[in-house]
Amino acid sequence: MIKQESRYKIDFDKKVYVYRNLHKGCWSVRQNGLVKAHSLEMEMFNCNMKISQAGWMRVVREKRKNVHAFVHGYIHPHFIGLDFDPEPIDGWRRVWTDLPEDQMSEIRYNPYDRASFTHRHDGSPAWFASYARFDEKRLLIA
Repeated sequence: MIKQESRYKIDFDKKVYVYRNLHKGCWSVRQNGLVKAHSLEMEMFNCNMKISQAGWMRVVREKRKNVHAFVHGYIHPHFIGLDFDPEPIDGWRRVWTDLPEDQMSEIRYNPYDRASFTHRHDGSPAWFASYARFDEKRLLIA
């Protein structure tokens, strides 16, 4: 769902913050402090995994979840379901979009376990990724 008011339009030249929205069961896209989109699937590039230390400490202390963990990076209109001329990213998409899942790593975040995103297969921290693929249940990075 994309809101059409000008203040809700995504500036695709700037990074966004994406987080798992537990109430809506989807991914939320935030930019300039506003939630601008929701999506079940999306792709991002040039990503950093960010954890708000204060938010994490509040979750641990109160045993109640809050929004404090994000993937920070760039998205493209095509990646969240908008019609857009894909030509500028065709080469990039050929490299990443067809990447087999067995060459990617699933990451997850559990604030009660660690204050970082971790690789599912070995529990090591994940801090950045060239590419991230979000689907309804998983987050894969390469």
